[in-house]
Amino acid sequence: MESFHYLGLLTAWSLSPFSIAVLFVLVGLSAWYLDAVMKARAKGRTWSNARVVAFLSGAFAIEYALGGPVSVYVMHYFTAHIAQHLLLMIVAPGLLSLSAPVTLALQTARPSVRRLIDRFLHSRFLHVITFPLVVFALYYGVMWWFFTSTAVGYAMAHMWLMDILNVLFFAGGVLFWWPLVGKDTILHWRLGFGGRVFSLAIGIPFETFLGITISSNRVSLAPKIYSLSDWHAGGQVLWGAGEAMTTVGLAIVIGSWIASEDRAHKRMNASSDAYPLSSRGEGMPKEYYWAQQIIARTPVDSPVHQEALTVLKQIAREQAPAREGKDVTPAAPESQGSNSAIDGFDPAQAGSQR
Repeated sequence: MESFHYLGLLTAWSLSPFSIAVLFVLVGLSAWYLDAVMKARAKGRTWSNARVVAFLSGAFAIEYALGGPVSVYVMHYFTAHIAQHLLLMIVAPGLLSLSAPVTLALQTARPSVRRLIDRFLHSRFLHVITFPLVVFALYYGVMWWFFTSTAVGYAMAHMWLMDILNVLFFAGGVLFWWPLVGKDTILHWRLGFGGRVFSLAIGIPFETFLGITISSNRVSLAPKIYSLSDWHAGGQVLWGAGEAMTTVGLAIVIGSWIASEDRAHKRMNASSDAYPLSSRGEGMPKEYYWAQQIIARTPVDSPVHQEALTVLKQIAREQAPAREGKDVTPAAPESQGSNSAIDGFDPAQAGSQR
């Protein structure tokens, strides 16, 4: 049995064919990412160093889980197995999502490659696999099944199967975290910030309950590999570390929400200062078209969405006296249709049409 020592967290690396293959893939992807960043910057486009660090850190998390010390100790300690699970399903997918690799590829790839990427992004397969209920089943459901059944023991006895499952676990993590914290544009099933917060919030009690369930088992579900005490310790690690990582993800989403609202407010204030509503005459103010775009692009529960509705109501009130003045003349019915784009407009209806 490989006895644990802290120095092993730096020196105990695996040399299995699978871990070596993973290393080559990650080195190749990291080289591509760095090269693409240089190409993007050479074209005058801004690409932050934070995204570069996020990508390289995500790649390192995968290697540390599948070829590093975690992959060595996972054969003897269930706590290492839980650490591997957290790295592959939370840490690595979250970091890679923050690095926006799809956006970088679309900005720097050849036209033929961009067409292939675009075709995949619009594919029926991706449309189905990213459906929220499917993602929740792949992320939470598979997690529950694996750690509350004898599947973990069977997979550990057949490492080729465990390697495949680890790849699938990582893919499930990518599907879960990409639309929540990712910087790439999501084409299918885009969630508003409220939906993202809800998706992460429901995961906290789930991970708590799963950790408690594992910690309270009377027998180890992989007795030939993991002792009962180690099994309980792994459940406690899943409970504590899983909640902590999900909370960090929740903080990232809330921070992005606040930043998005701040940018929208700054754009609106700049527009209002440049084009006061009272000085636009009979034509429609630019705020009208700005508000229409905000309503079309933001969730109904978003504060900036509600503020756009308020702007439309203000415009409607300013336009009302002019319409009423025309209504008292015999020619009003004929000129009403060409009076203004605001005629017959209901701001509340604009919000509900989304």
